[in-house]
Amino acid sequence: MARLDAARLSAWRVLQSRVAEIERRVDEDLRAEWDIPLNWFDVLAALQRLGGSARPSAISEELLLPLSSLTRRVDRLEEDGWVTRRRRPAGSDHRAVEVSLTRRGRNLWRAMNVTYRRSVQQHFAIHLDEGAMSDLQSALDDLAADDAD
Repeated sequence: MARLDAARLSAWRVLQSRVAEIERRVDEDLRAEWDIPLNWFDVLAALQRLGGSARPSAISEELLLPLSSLTRRVDRLEEDGWVTRRRRPAGSDHRAVEVSLTRRGRNLWRAMNVTYRRSVQQHFAIHLDEGAMSDLQSALDDLAADDAD
């Protein structure tokens, strides 16, 4: 196992700052075109990946986000008519809720996804040739495997 030396610590700090900077730029692009922040788009995109509806715990897991943070985002998305919440009895648990994209929410996600993909390309993907992408994916796979243990 590699030790946490100065180079690895520096790489960690650079990774943190670069990810934050890229997220800020993508957020700016979404706000400029749609007046909607990245963290709201992330919820719409997660719901889309999950088939259009899911329990909050599944969305939270998909986004690696605390349930309390997700709840606030869903509240705002629901206020604007992009998602709905429905009580779904699951066995004896009548508190079970399912969050679903509305037609408006699906259309918004579809349109915003063009801006999102263009922004990710401009601020991230364009800087990775095939070798760098392969190396990055390998490192991310190793990190994900470590989390699964």
